[in-house]
Amino acid sequence: CCSLFTHGFVQIFRTVRDINKSYKKGLRWYLLALVFAESAVNAFTTVSVVFLGDKLKFSGTEIGIFFLVTLLGSFPGGCISSAVSKRTNPNTSWKLSQVAILVVAIVGANILRATPIGGDQIMVVANAWGFVVGICLGWFYPTENLFFSMILPQGQEAELAGFFVYCTQILGWLPPLIFSILVQNDIDQTYGLMAVACFILPSLLALSMTTSWEGILEEVGHVAPPV
Repeated sequence: CCSLFTHGFVQIFRTVRDINKSYKKGLRWYLLALVFAESAVNAFTTVSVVFLGDKLKFSGTEIGIFFLVTLLGSFPGGCISSAVSKRTNPNTSWKLSQVAILVVAIVGANILRATPIGGDQIMVVANAWGFVVGICLGWFYPTENLFFSMILPQGQEAELAGFFVYCTQILGWLPPLIFSILVQNDIDQTYGLMAVACFILPSLLALSMTTSWEGILEEVGHVAPPV
């Protein structure tokens, strides 16, 4: 059992070493960006439940309606993902989706903070925010998967698919922990939500280190499709 446990970490180390050595232009930076982007977006949806219930005093039914509206917003978000990715490239589209999530999270949380709690106004504002969040999430996830599928080196699909899942989970504990620490120290939950969203910033920094889209595809032996 111990040998199997250590072998897993050894294999992860070898995969990281090989990626860092052979795919410096794109895949390396994508996976690093993935670690922070997924931790931010996953935590954002998780802590939103606390924010809505504790900060905005939403009931369980109202929270359910909020997430239903968010789900509906994901449909036009998917259309935006397709349109922007075709017009630019998956790298640019994914960066834009992350910028959109960051801006919507910060601006929306502050608008809700300034809206009087109770009555129909807070419900309308919150659900409008939820719909826009849904658009951003519907843009984010398909573009993330498209990006990854297009930069997979041939013959390593199975190995890197597992490593992809590993990268999406490895830092997932940190943003909720920071949110909890801030809330336990009587800091407004609005700032906790903003702190969670700011985990997107390292992801954007990593993506800015990539080369051109054509260079990323060339590195893994693929050819950019004609426009």
